[in-house]
Amino acid sequence: MFRIAICDEDQISCANIENIILSYSKRINEKMEIEVFYSGGELLKFILKEYCFDLIFIEMNLKHINGITVGKIIRDLLDYQRVQIVYMSKTDKYLMELFNIRPMHFIEKPIESYKIINDIRLAMKLTDSLGAVFSYKKGYDIHKVPLKNILYFESEDREIRMVTTTGEEIFYGKLENVYNQVAKYQFVKIHKSYIINYAHASMLNYNEVVMSNTDCLPISQSRRKIIRELFMEHETGVF
Repeated sequence: MFRIAICDEDQISCANIENIILSYSKRINEKMEIEVFYSGGELLKFILKEYCFDLIFIEMNLKHINGITVGKIIRDLLDYQRVQIVYMSKTDKYLMELFNIRPMHFIEKPIESYKIINDIRLAMKLTDSLGAVFSYKKGYDIHKVPLKNILYFESEDREIRMVTTTGEEIFYGKLENVYNQVAKYQFVKIHKSYIINYAHASMLNYNEVVMSNTDCLPISQSRRKIIRELFMEHETGVF
C-alpha cells in the first residue's frame, strides 16, 4: 500500500489535498493510506512510533518546527532517504535551504490538483525503481530489509518475528501495520499470526504452506479457500 502524509497547519488545505488523493486513488483503483498532521511535531512523533511514508506533502512555513527542520530530521537523524518529500508554500524565498534535503518537488500555493496527482505518479515510480523495502523500528533505530529477502512474518502478542533468507529479527509491532506495508508486493495473510511472501512459498497443502526454508506454516480454516484461489490466480498470472 502506498503511504502518504499531509502536514499543514491549514486544515482546509489538508482536506483539499486529501480529497484530491482519495479521488485519484479511486480513479486508478490503487488503495492509498493517508495520514494528516497539523504540525511538524505530530508528523515526527508518528514516524518515530510507527513508520515513515512513501510520500510526504509538507508546508514549508510551519510554526514551532518548520517544514525545513522536519525534512532535515527525516533525512539526517532518522536516515530516511527513500521517502519522497514535496514542499508547499505561498512563497519560494527559502528554496535554497531545501537543497540538502533533496525534495522531490516544490508546489506554490494555492495548490492545483494536477500538481498533486503528478507528484503522486512520480513518487510511485521512484518507489518502484528503488526496489521495495520493509522498514521497522527496533529500539531507537530504523532498520530496512529488501522485501525479496523476507520469507514471512509471525506475530505473537506484541512481538513480530521476521524470517529472512539470512536469519531472523524480532521487533515490537502490530501485524496489521506490517501487512499495510507489504500487501501490494504479493505478501499474503494466511493466518491471524502469519504473513508470507508468495515468492518464497514452495508448496501449498490443504492446511499449511511450506516455505523455501522448509518451515511449515498453518493456514487458518477460514482462509483456506481464499488462499487456494489466490495461489491459483498467481499461477495464471492474475495475482
